[in-house]
Amino acid sequence: MGDSLNLEGILKILRKNIFMIITLTLLTGFFMALVTFLLLTPKYEAETQILVSQSESTGSVSNPDIETSLQLIMTYRDIILSPIILEEVINNLDLDMPIRNLSEQITVSNEAQSQVITVRVTDDSIGDAIVIADEVAGAFQEQVTEVMDVDNVSVLAPASLEADTSPVAPDSFINITLGLVVGLMAGVTLSFARAFFDKSVRNEEDVSRHLSIPVIGSIDKIEN
Repeated sequence: MGDSLNLEGILKILRKNIFMIITLTLLTGFFMALVTFLLLTPKYEAETQILVSQSESTGSVSNPDIETSLQLIMTYRDIILSPIILEEVINNLDLDMPIRNLSEQITVSNEAQSQVITVRVTDDSIGDAIVIADEVAGAFQEQVTEVMDVDNVSVLAPASLEADTSPVAPDSFINITLGLVVGLMAGVTLSFARAFFDKSVRNEEDVSRHLSIPVIGSIDKIEN
C-alpha cells in the first residue's frame, strides 16, 4: 500500500508541474540549439593514408618484410607528430601557429596488423585541413628517408574534397538531445523540491499530511 501511495504521490507531483517540466525541457533544448548553430565554430576533418611497405630495392614481399614494417609503424607515428615534421609543415605552408597547436589538430592511427597509417587533420576550414594533411604526409615521406634511412613509405590516398566534407563537430543531435535531457531532469528535480519544501496548508489533505491530526470538519467557502 505504501508503495502505491508513494507512486501515486509521485505521479501527482509530476502532473501538477507538467507545464513547468515541459517548458524547461524545451527551453534548454532551444538554448543548446542556439549555442550549437550560432556560437560554436564548425570543425572539419581531412585524412590521408600512408602505406608502409617493403623497401623499393626488394624484389618481392616476404613475411619478415611485413613484420618489420608493422614494427616500424609505431615509430613512424611518433615521427609524424615530431617537431622536425611539424616545423617543416608550418614553414612550407607559412602557418601562423606554434608546433603544439598544430600537433593538437593531427591524429595518427592505424588498424591492428595493418601497414596503412591514417593521418587525420581537424581545422575550421575543410580546405586548410586537406592542405595540412597532404603536407604532413609529404613532409613525413621526405624526412623519414633521412631519419630512418629507409624508402618504404608512400602516400596511398591523399586528402580530397571528394570525401565527406560535413563538419565533424559540433554534433548538433547530441548537443540538443543533451539539452533536452538536462532540462527534463531540472524540471523534475525542481518539481520534487517544490513539493518537499512546500509546507502550506490549503485543504483537508494538507492538514492530515503536515499536522498528523484527524480532520473532524470543514467550512465551505462562502460566496457573497
